[in-house]
Amino acid sequence: MSSSKCVRHRGIITGVNPLRAQITTSGACTSCHAKGFCSLGQTKQKEITHLKEPLDWQPTLGQEVFIEMHTRLGFKALWYAMVLPALIMGALTTLCVLLNLPEWMLGLIVLLGIGIYYFVLYLLKDRIQNDFYFTVHHLEP
Repeated sequence: MSSSKCVRHRGIITGVNPLRAQITTSGACTSCHAKGFCSLGQTKQKEITHLKEPLDWQPTLGQEVFIEMHTRLGFKALWYAMVLPALIMGALTTLCVLLNLPEWMLGLIVLLGIGIYYFVLYLLKDRIQNDFYFTVHHLEP
């Protein structure tokens, strides 16, 4: 897969059984002169736990690696988190308007429908979680 279809970060292996890595993310405006006054320029440490085991080498603690996630997985997450709930909300709103329900009931039904969707998503989290993974690649010397 080409690098244009991946999001790639440098990381450090923090655990090998199960494989874990830590990456440092920084805002896009880290070189800005006002970064001390803005919360967007902060750097954060993130622990990555869903890593696909490498086949060609054995990672060691403290080793620097590349952590990649394919952009198609990001779009899949966007679909689950934003697009499907918006479609459900639109369908429920249309149905309530066609049934000529009062606005308070329409709002209640839409909120209940979205709540049920996210509850079902929560119940399926272990199953969905297996679809989202990061791959580990060692740094070339």
